[in-house]
Amino acid sequence: MNRERENAERTSIAPDPAPDSPLVLTEADEAPESLLNEWPEDGAFYRATRHAMPGFSLGYLVAHRAGVRVAVIPYFITEFRLNTMLDVGWMKRVLGGLSLRVACVGHPTVSFGRIDGQISSQLLDQVSAVLSRKAPIVAFKGFGPDLPAHGFVRVKGLPVAVLNLEGDFWSTLHNHKQRNDFTRKLRASSALRFEEHAGLPAEYLERIHHLYLGTRSRAAIQFECLSPEYFSATSDRSIYVLAFLHEQLVGFAQMLPKGERVVGKYLGMDYTANREHGVYFALCLHALEVCARRGYTEIELGETGYSFKQALGCGMVDIWHYYRHCNPVVHSLLARLAFLLEPSGKDLPG
Repeated sequence: MNRERENAERTSIAPDPAPDSPLVLTEADEAPESLLNEWPEDGAFYRATRHAMPGFSLGYLVAHRAGVRVAVIPYFITEFRLNTMLDVGWMKRVLGGLSLRVACVGHPTVSFGRIDGQISSQLLDQVSAVLSRKAPIVAFKGFGPDLPAHGFVRVKGLPVAVLNLEGDFWSTLHNHKQRNDFTRKLRASSALRFEEHAGLPAEYLERIHHLYLGTRSRAAIQFECLSPEYFSATSDRSIYVLAFLHEQLVGFAQMLPKGERVVGKYLGMDYTANREHGVYFALCLHALEVCARRGYTEIELGETGYSFKQALGCGMVDIWHYYRHCNPVVHSLLARLAFLLEPSGKDLPG
């Protein structure tokens, strides 16, 4: 994956009808129908997830120039815990009760920051001014290194793993040793039975949410916590791969497709079954086989778990987050403590 190409594609640029006319921002409660239409995480996804993330409030700013819409800026507001990115240890415990209210451009569950339309320093300045009235910290989540957000602290985020598929998935594994290792892992999971579903069967909703929560509780970095409504609201636009052991659902992978792209959204599993039967590896490999069979060519596999994803042949797309506090003194302190907002070295790919 070419990082520059990915960064360039991340935003759909619209022509500016009258660059000398004033730029006017208005609020919108709902995502416009055409928002980010070319991406799996489009306006319909934003609308479906609006009430599915406790502790997060979604909103939209719409920019017009000379009466013509030139950009839509999705954002969310939340209380950001200062220990979110820290390793387990004394500092994580000490900062556990501290949080700051943040108004952030992006979406809580979407890895890449996307603004639909014309990006300029003028637009970002006006967006920052509006959001600073909603929270003391304004942020831009998951953007490229050259976002024209002047006066912001820029910190490195977790890279996003992206796999380019060409034909059959197994044909992309050029490393003979790696191919044998994956074959061995699949043999170890021979007791598992897999099902592929267009959408989530309603009878599995409660179990899916239970598996999701169990997997989330083991994650080193925890941000959003989804309600069961997330899985029901996104069901009609998802592909699910389900893993069963003796008729018990022990794992799931949710994928969000559109066009030739797929976003691997969430994976959950029973860790007892995983230790003996390799649920995680088998789920991932079966999900990729589903994607290859359906003709998808670009699979976004998210953050963390980098060693396995690199073995799959994923490229790593770097992202950055941008922060600014409305108080100059606090902002200066924030710049000095930027390490609190960055992932630790052990969370990054080797």
